[in-house]
Amino acid sequence: MYRIAAPYTLFAANHWSWLPQRLARVVQARSYSIQRLKKPKYRHPRASIRSPSPPGQKDGVVPERSQSLSADVLRFRQETDSISRDLPAEPENLRIWIAEYLRLGKHKLLDSHDSAQTARTLHNLHRNHKSNTKFKGVLHESIENVRRAFASGTVPSAAQVPLHLLSYYKESGHHDQGIEFWKWLSDPDDAILDPIFVGPAIELLAVSGADLQHCEDVFERTLHQQENISSQYQLQSGSIIPDRSRAVNIRGTSLSLLQGILSARLLSGKWQSSYLTLDTAFRLHPTQIVPRFLDLFVYERPIFEALPVFFMFCRGGNRVSKVTFATMLDSLKKLADHTSSPSTKVAVVRAMFQTVEAYTGSAGILNSRHLNILTRAVVCAMPRVPATACTESSASNEGIIRVVFDLFKRLFAYFAQHNALPNPITFDGTIPKALSLGYPLLAKILFEDMVILDLSPSVPTAESLMTAAGLLRDAELLKMAWRYITRCSGRQTPNPHNWRTMTISAKRCGLGSFAEEQLRLFDSEPALIAMQAGSNDCVDSARLGKGKQAKIDANDALNFRNACTEMLELIHRMMRFQPGDFRDFQNHPLNEANLLTWPDNAEESWQRKLYDELTQDKEHENRHPTSPDGADDQKHLAVSNTGVRFDELRFLNWKAINTLLVQAEQSDKRVKTSTGVTAWNGRASPGGKTTKLTSGVRCAISMGQLQTYLHAICKEKARELGEGDWRELILRLRKPEHDFQKF
Repeated sequence: MYRIAAPYTLFAANHWSWLPQRLARVVQARSYSIQRLKKPKYRHPRASIRSPSPPGQKDGVVPERSQSLSADVLRFRQETDSISRDLPAEPENLRIWIAEYLRLGKHKLLDSHDSAQTARTLHNLHRNHKSNTKFKGVLHESIENVRRAFASGTVPSAAQVPLHLLSYYKESGHHDQGIEFWKWLSDPDDAILDPIFVGPAIELLAVSGADLQHCEDVFERTLHQQENISSQYQLQSGSIIPDRSRAVNIRGTSLSLLQGILSARLLSGKWQSSYLTLDTAFRLHPTQIVPRFLDLFVYERPIFEALPVFFMFCRGGNRVSKVTFATMLDSLKKLADHTSSPSTKVAVVRAMFQTVEAYTGSAGILNSRHLNILTRAVVCAMPRVPATACTESSASNEGIIRVVFDLFKRLFAYFAQHNALPNPITFDGTIPKALSLGYPLLAKILFEDMVILDLSPSVPTAESLMTAAGLLRDAELLKMAWRYITRCSGRQTPNPHNWRTMTISAKRCGLGSFAEEQLRLFDSEPALIAMQAGSNDCVDSARLGKGKQAKIDANDALNFRNACTEMLELIHRMMRFQPGDFRDFQNHPLNEANLLTWPDNAEESWQRKLYDELTQDKEHENRHPTSPDGADDQKHLAVSNTGVRFDELRFLNWKAINTLLVQAEQSDKRVKTSTGVTAWNGRASPGGKTTKLTSGVRCAISMGQLQTYLHAICKEKARELGEGDWRELILRLRKPEHDFQKF
C-alpha cells in the first residue's frame, strides 16, 4: 500500500517551477511523495469493506456461486429480484425476506453481491414508495436490522451497503442514526474509507448541518488514502488530463466523492468551489455524470444557473431524471407567472421548449406531467385581453387563438409518440387561465378536445366554461358545463357560486327558463338567493380578464405569434426522431437557452488560447504526435452518445463553466446588496436574513426580487473587456479555494 508522506506538498511546483509542469509532478512524486509503509499489525474491520464480486467469482467469504447452492439461497435471490421489481403485498413479507437474509448470512451462505443487492432493494423501495405509510415503519426496521448485522460482521461486507444505508438516512430524515453509522465506519482515524460511500456520507453531514470544514476534512482524508497518485491529482480543481480527446481511465477518479463535496459546498453557499468541482467532474467523465449532480443545481441554485448546467448534461448524453426535468420546467413556468413583462414571459416559454429538445435529444422520455406544465406555460404567456374586449372578435385575437390551437395540436401529437396523453389536469390548468386572460373561444376549443378524449372537467373548470358560454352566448356549452357540475355534485345541490355563475351566463344566452327549471329541480334556498344576486349582474367581472391597457399591444401579439411559430418548427424537428434515441449534437448543435446571459465579449480565439494554456498536456502530445492527415487519430477519438467529440465537448463545458462563474458572482453581489443574504440557498450568514423561495428553487430571495434583479442585470451591460482583462477575470474566478497543502 502506498501512502502520501506529510509534510511535503504533492503538486505545488514550489521548488520545481523551472521544470515543465508534467515533469515537475513526476520528479516530486518520485522524490518525496511515495513511501512504502510497513503493513500494520492491526487492521480495522471497516477496512475489509470492498465492492462486491460479480456472480460466479470468488469473494473471499463464501465459495463461488454454483448449481450446488442450497435451495434456500436460490429462493432468497428469487425473492430479492421479485421485491426489487414490485413492493410486497404485505409488510410482513418484507420482514420475512430480511429475516431470511440475516439467517443465510449468519450461516455464511451468501456473498457480497447478495448484501449489495439487498441494500439497494431497500433503498429503492424507500425512494419509490415514500408516500406509502403502510410500509414506512417496516422498511426503517429492516434497514436498522441490516445495519446492525453489517456492523457485527454476520453478513458479507460490500461497499454498496453503507452507500445505500447512508443515502437512506439522508433522504428519510433519520440523520442522527446515519451520523452514528458514519462515526462507526470512520473510526479509528486510520480506517480505510471507500470513496463509493464517503460521497453520500459527506452529503449526509452537510444536510444534517455539519460545518463545511469538517466535510472538507473528510474529503481530504479520503483523497490521502487513494493509492493511485494520479487519481488524487485528477480529483483536484484545475488538474490536467493526459489526453483531452479520449476518455479518462484512471482508477480511483470517483464521481461519488465529488458529488458529496459538491453538495457540502453548495449548501454552504460556496458557489465558486462548487462550479470548479462541477468543472472537474465534466473534465474527467463528461458523459458519465450521475443525475444527482444536476439535482443539486436545480434545487440549490437559481434557475438562471441551473439551465446552463442542464444543457451541459444533455450535450454529453448524460441521463436526466423525469422528476428533475419536471421540476426545472415548473420553476421556469413559475418564473413566467411572476414576471409582468410580456416579452420575458415569451422568452421563458421559448426556453422551456428548447429544454424539451435537449432532454429528448439525450434519450429522455416525456410524460404527461411535462405536457401539463408546458401547456399551462403557453397559455400564461398569451397577451392579456382587456375586460371590455373579451366578447369582441378581432383579427389579433383570432390569430393568437389559431396559433395556440396549432401549437397544442402538434404538441399533443408529439407527446403521443412518448405514450404521454393529455389528462384532465392538462385542461384544468389551461381552460380557466385562458378565460381569465380574456380568451373564451380558446376555452371552448380546449373543452371540445376534452370531449373527444373522453375526459371530464373538474368543477372549477366547468364553472369557467359556463362563464365562457355566457360571453360567447353559447347555450349548448352552458348546458354541458352545468351537466358536469351537477354530475360532480351528486345528490347535493351545487354551491351558491355555481348557481350565480349559471344565472349570469343563462341570462346572457337568453336561457332564463333553463335557470328557473334547474332551481325547481334542486329546490334549494341558498340557490335561490344566489340566483337573485346573479340576476342583477350582466357580466361576471370576477372571472374576466383584467388589465390596465385598453387593448392588446400589437408588438406583444406579434412577438407571441412569432414565438409560437418557432416552437411549432422546433416540434416538427423533434418529431423526426424516435423517442429514446440520441441525436447528433455535433453536426446539429443544441440551441441553448440562457435567460440571464452576462454579456460575453470574449472572442473564440481568446477562449481557445486560454483553454489550451490551462488544460493542454504538451508533453503528452509531443510523445503522441498526430498524423499529417489525422485519419488514424480520428479512429481513436472518444465520442459521446450524442455524437460530440470529447475534445470539443470538454471545451464547450469549460466555456459554460466560465459563464456560470461570472453570472454566479454577479448574482451573489446583487442578492447580498438587496437582501443581506450571502448565498442563494436557504442558509444565511450570521446576522443575515433567510427567505425561503416557494417556486421549486431554493433561494434566499423572493421571486419578485428575483425578477427585479433579472431586469437590472440585463441592463448592466459589461464594459468592453480586452483580452487581458477577460483573461484576468477568468483566472481569478478559476483559482481554487482549496489547495490541499497537506498533500
